[in-house]
Amino acid sequence: MRLLDRKEGSSLPSKGTWPKLHKITFDLLYKLYDERKEEIENRLLEFKKMLSKPDKDIFYELVYCMLTVQSSARSAENAIAQLRKKDLLLHEGAKGVERCLRGVRFARTKAKRIVKARRLFSSRRGIAIKAILPADPQLARRFLADNVEGIGYKEASHFLRNIGYCGLAILDRHVLRGLYDLKLIGDVPESLSERKYLTIEKLYINLSKKLHISPEVLDLLLWSARTGEVLK
Repeated sequence: MRLLDRKEGSSLPSKGTWPKLHKITFDLLYKLYDERKEEIENRLLEFKKMLSKPDKDIFYELVYCMLTVQSSARSAENAIAQLRKKDLLLHEGAKGVERCLRGVRFARTKAKRIVKARRLFSSRRGIAIKAILPADPQLARRFLADNVEGIGYKEASHFLRNIGYCGLAILDRHVLRGLYDLKLIGDVPESLSERKYLTIEKLYINLSKKLHISPEVLDLLLWSARTGEVLK
């Protein structure tokens, strides 16, 4: 992968500790990609391996994305670790799941939604999420947004990217702020209707093409530029 060639005469900032919450510019994206290309590529490789894992692991990933809504990635990770340790996710009721969600906002509501999602993807042999999800990324996202309570286009895109689907934009506040800094959108919207989400997604996809990188790489670039981490 190659970022868009720099304009003649432009200089790249020196390497060093990446500043958090820095205003995003194209030069800063170039610098960040140079510094963290290997880390980003390794993270994306982890995502691509997910579809070869058991359905149980993929369901855990869906639950992780459900928990990150209005909560931090760290608190969601801690909750998932507790659910795995106690092996509660596939067997326990909402109250038992809720006890593992310390630090996650709206834990009671999310626990109920997790149990509902489990029913949606359950079969006689257990969780069958891979067989139920459409292979096409756009169709899979719509299915999730229409059928999983608490999952919108952003969360569905997040989950699908995390299990190896490609070509979708995860329009969280960090990415939207990056697009605003780059003057691709006029403001950072408080909420996104489906129509507005798809409109901004087209701008995002065009930007990734201009930079000669995949939408998935661009997402981690913008995320890490705002947070200082390649996580998500």
